[in-house]
Amino acid sequence: MENAPFNIVIRGRGYECRVSGATEGEAADAAETILHQLRQQPKVWPAQVHIECEDFAAAKRLAGYFAAITVEPDLG
Repeated sequence: MENAPFNIVIRGRGYECRVSGATEGEAADAAETILHQLRQQPKVWPAQVHIECEDFAAAKRLAGYFAAITVEPDLG
């Protein structure tokens, strides 16, 4: 896979997916969509999120965002 500025790896039970984005928001939106879908799959959930980017501040924002949305009962 081509390396992008923002890469997010989502892992669940027997599942792994990589999403990439040119921007922080693009990567976050794609990952949120996948997390929402995984939430509906008890055989896969809970998911683990690994953030790969060189911008430490962006990685912290993304980590906080994913922490918040993964504990929401309905993810929106």
